[in-house]
Amino acid sequence: MSLGKGNTSAGSHQLKNRLKDILPADAVREDGAGFGIPAQNDESQQFIESNQPLTPDRETQLFHSFLSGNDAAFRTLYDAFERSLYIYCCRLLKNEVEAKDLFQDIWIRMYKMRGERIQVRRFSGLLFTVARNYCLNAIRDNRGSSNLSLDDMSEDSEIFLRSNDIENADLRELLQRALSQLPFNQRESFILREYIGYSYDEIADIMGTTTPNVRARAHRARERLRTIVGAWLELKNK
Repeated sequence: MSLGKGNTSAGSHQLKNRLKDILPADAVREDGAGFGIPAQNDESQQFIESNQPLTPDRETQLFHSFLSGNDAAFRTLYDAFERSLYIYCCRLLKNEVEAKDLFQDIWIRMYKMRGERIQVRRFSGLLFTVARNYCLNAIRDNRGSSNLSLDDMSEDSEIFLRSNDIENADLRELLQRALSQLPFNQRESFILREYIGYSYDEIADIMGTTTPNVRARAHRARERLRTIVGAWLELKNK
């Protein structure tokens, strides 16, 4: 996974140079080339090797430490949330290349907060809220409209159920393709709950809605996925 788009502007280049001193060797790429990172100092090593669980309070502590200039804290947060954020982007968007680009942009956006005065209850809540906005903007841009309905079913959903594709897909591919047919709000609720493991209350904070709404959306997502998987099993058993 990369953490830069290869932008040639001076600001972007300077930011990449800074990030490649902080993150893992394969995290920052420019023109396809990976970078190594220098040995961490004692303070950085303390953050990275700490066995403390990443509780909400520690997330906040690390984030505020990063805002104050401690790049080792940013590296710890990146290591902790790299995988879950990447999964979130890939599952929400149908295009993996686009998901990787957004993954890069989101981490760059988070790093640009360095030096700002921001008060948050939980870093991951802020991270996924930023990610949500980036994904929504990407989907709107792809559809060429700012009037995206977040609750309507994809127009391709019923076509997919009636097509030969459902019969030829394996279960993992089927689930991913079925997930992509869900409305954005249902898809996001399901991903954050089932893939990332957040509570309904935490998801409600990220999505800016109520806990009952999140529960309902996740339930509708499960029912829809169950319908598609059921149809697939019937075809396989004929």
